[in-house]
Amino acid sequence: MLLGVFAFLSIVTGMIYHPLNGWIEGFSIYVAIFLLVLITSFNDWRKDRQFVRLQSLARDEEVSTIRGKDNAVQTLNIWDLVVGDVVQLSAGDKVPADCLLLSGSNLTVDESVTKAMGDCS
Repeated sequence: MLLGVFAFLSIVTGMIYHPLNGWIEGFSIYVAIFLLVLITSFNDWRKDRQFVRLQSLARDEEVSTIRGKDNAVQTLNIWDLVVGDVVQLSAGDKVPADCLLLSGSNLTVDESVTKAMGDCS
């Protein structure tokens, strides 16, 4: 903001002392500000896109699940889980949903990772 004010003052004073080409210095400052904002915005947009892509990869996990009456163990994507699935967790696994603990020993839970996904270790 301050740089824009000084660019305007440069244009005004440049026009007073050199009416034909005194505006060039102030105008070039405005062009530099515009390019700086454009490049910064592009970099922020690109980083945001990469972050969203990484977040979607982090959420796409496979878990061992017992489903059905025959108690067959299947590997399912966490987005394919339904009510009644039994998820087998080991040390360091993330809990993919709200759940009931059927059995376990020496279990600690860290809920600081995210609200939806706790970290069992």
